[in-house]
Amino acid sequence: MIPTEIENQWPFVLQMLPSDLEESAAEKLALVRRREITSAQDLLRLCLAYSVCDMSLRQTAAWARATGLADLSNVAVMNRIEKSADWLGHLVMQQLQGRGLRPPNLDATVRIVDATVICEPGSKGTDWRLHLGLDLQQMRICSAEVTDASGGETFLRHEPNAGDIVVGDRGYAQRAGAASIIDKDAHALIRINWQNFPLLSAKGEDLDIVETLELLAPGEIGDWAVSFKYKQRTYPMRLIAIRKSDQAAENERKRIRYEAKRKKRKPNPKSLKAARFVYVLTDLSADVLPPGEALDLYRLRWQIEIFFKRLKGILNLGQLRAKNPKLVLACLYAKILAALIIDELRNEALTFFPWGYP
Repeated sequence: MIPTEIENQWPFVLQMLPSDLEESAAEKLALVRRREITSAQDLLRLCLAYSVCDMSLRQTAAWARATGLADLSNVAVMNRIEKSADWLGHLVMQQLQGRGLRPPNLDATVRIVDATVICEPGSKGTDWRLHLGLDLQQMRICSAEVTDASGGETFLRHEPNAGDIVVGDRGYAQRAGAASIIDKDAHALIRINWQNFPLLSAKGEDLDIVETLELLAPGEIGDWAVSFKYKQRTYPMRLIAIRKSDQAAENERKRIRYEAKRKKRKPNPKSLKAARFVYVLTDLSADVLPPGEALDLYRLRWQIEIFFKRLKGILNLGQLRAKNPKLVLACLYAKILAALIIDELRNEALTFFPWGYP
């Protein structure tokens, strides 16, 4: 089993983690009363055993007794893991920072929102959906909500603070959600579709997004003043776009043709043209977020999405046993942390020195 890779190489795993493990556990209030669980590394093993091995609280307590880790009741295990959520999130974000996933140099708080599917054992469809908000400045997951399959992606699920920059993919390209962000004095950066997010030109006329995109030369970044209307209010925005490489454009066209064939219809010619571009929408002015930085910020969101999809495949991230919101968050963090550790053990085996130095 995959968790065995961590358990059998525990001394090496500890060398991969931050050196301030004890200090951060105390600072995040994960380890305040050192009864039974006397160290941060023992607390981490308990969290990993529960989350990674998908054991019940009763099974986790039995495992802790059998291994000599601690003599805890089911309730004590639950309390320990619940209080570890912020600490586990801190460890995850430190690991991500070590891989170069760092927040941009902006004064505002940047929040990336995304959703992933959770399946029940044996299921082949979408049973639940996990909606996440990632605060890049604090390097922590700031919101997590589990809904049934009917719970769609929308900015309305996330409550930003004034001044925040909320970044979303095409699933969040809805005028109601974008308006809700701006109405709270926050800012949005969204990748949109040409079909379902109608825009107005600087003159207030209906804008043909695809026709506008085709004005771009290879390597050129477009930045147009646009707006959209929602509930009798007009929201000034900027449309920022760049032309894809030929290979990236062809990959997107293949995806569009495949989806059209699957649904037994012809691909939309405008969609095939739009496949040649990446285009985002934001209400931030160019002096705050220049067009190149806007595309870099979206690129970071895309990198994190791909990264989490990879982790989901490594360690069954799509299935969660817990229903208690605090336990769900702790379980999620622990699974991600374990997947990061396993990825390091596998991909860096040839350059890893058990004694801690080359």
